[in-house]
Amino acid sequence: METLGDQECLQLLRSHDLGRIAVVDRLVRPLIFPVNYFFDEGILVFRSNPGSKLDLAPGAIVCFEIDGWDADQAVGWSVLVKGIAHDITNPRGAPTGRMRYWPVQPAAPGSHEHWIGIWANEITGRGFRSDNQRAATRSNSE
Repeated sequence: METLGDQECLQLLRSHDLGRIAVVDRLVRPLIFPVNYFFDEGILVFRSNPGSKLDLAPGAIVCFEIDGWDADQAVGWSVLVKGIAHDITNPRGAPTGRMRYWPVQPAAPGSHEHWIGIWANEITGRGFRSDNQRAATRSNSE
């Protein structure tokens, strides 16, 4: 395992559009939902229909994760965002109003009229290479 640098984490967040938001329900059970998102200015934005995400995320501390795996290279990575979610559907000012013009394109069916923003308090990332790939790399070089 290796720690990804801040710039690499930001680049990965900006270059992808599908991740998972993790929230905790009222019975203190974790729930994880896939969402399409857009990340900029330290804020991650996604759209939602009414339901669990909209009921649980605003005002809560949440986690958001993206990851990737290259099977040919046996290289993987993940980036984790921790922060507080806010309902920005009815913005009160210019910064949150501008976010509603960010290119968030939900793949799931429905209107997704509600907008949620996660203000990132912490962004961390990890990368790794599979042991199988390391062994193959060593034997090829010998």
